[in-house]
Amino acid sequence: MQITVYLLAFGEKTPVPARIVDIPNNIQGAGDEPTNEELLESVYFYGQNDFQPKPIRSVSCGDVIELPDGSLHKVLGAGFESLPQGTNINTLPRGYEAARC
Repeated sequence: MQITVYLLAFGEKTPVPARIVDIPNNIQGAGDEPTNEELLESVYFYGQNDFQPKPIRSVSCGDVIELPDGSLHKVLGAGFESLPQGTNINTLPRGYEAARC
């Protein structure tokens, strides 16, 4: 499964740069399918260059994860914040303002 992460925390580029994170199909969830929280944790883990080296920076506090259901979740210092439905990724704060978690 591939998940898009919008890299808002470091930079002011337009369009917002994105990192595609590959999630193994066999991630363990409490039930048959992983919950959103389990998916978010997996995206953060596999979005680190230690585990999936890519020529782009790792997932960081202030970045926004888009799950397959279209929901957006901001990476916090501890956990994630669900953003309101209809949030436009291009209008969210970037750089220092985004990374203030």
